[in-house]
Amino acid sequence: MKAAFLSEFLTARNVLSQSAVIYVVVAAVLGISMQSVVALVAAISAMTPFLMLFTFCAYDSMNGWERFRATLPISRCELVVSRYANVLLSSVVMFLLGWALACLISGMAPLLPLEEGMRASLSSEFDPGLLAIAGLMGLSLMTAVVALFLPFALRYGLTKAMRVVPVVMVMLIPVSIALMKQFPSGADVLVRIGGWLDANLVAGGAAFAAAALVVYAASCCVAVSVYRGKEL
Repeated sequence: MKAAFLSEFLTARNVLSQSAVIYVVVAAVLGISMQSVVALVAAISAMTPFLMLFTFCAYDSMNGWERFRATLPISRCELVVSRYANVLLSSVVMFLLGWALACLISGMAPLLPLEEGMRASLSSEFDPGLLAIAGLMGLSLMTAVVALFLPFALRYGLTKAMRVVPVVMVMLIPVSIALMKQFPSGADVLVRIGGWLDANLVAGGAAFAAAALVVYAASCCVAVSVYRGKEL
């Protein structure tokens, strides 16, 4: 398992380091332009899981890397679990980096060469706990979405998955609307959940993270099953 994890991580480490710099710069510009470090940490946490997915899965079709990796003394189960672990760990590291950057910008806002109103807006959001929860919710939501995407990417390749999965997700929108019309009480439930989250941010963040991890683990089990049947 360790060998599978390290082989994949070391192969992509240069791209990952370059991507980290780009993500940080984009998130910093976004947060400062929107005058909100909450938006900064939420944005970098939400966009990272998919970007990590693309980074790792893109290597599968490059120079026969997927076939070569399959010849190593590593089981397919270990290959799949290492992919999930790399995507999740990289996303968590970027979340922590975004949180630290948000805290730094908010804490040093009064010293930055910005307009007075912008400095006041940024410094008013200096709340490490709130920033952590905002980032955690963004990370959890997109991790759950990535969990739906990964089994397709591993089984059919990134290119085919990018054509199929978005179509399926778009088709879910009218289905969801139809279900909401069929069960009007569902809207009330969502409103109540939203109110509860506003009043219980810490518990809500923890619940989001726990639910995302459950979905992610279930997706990993499905991916192991489908990847074993893939011909390389």
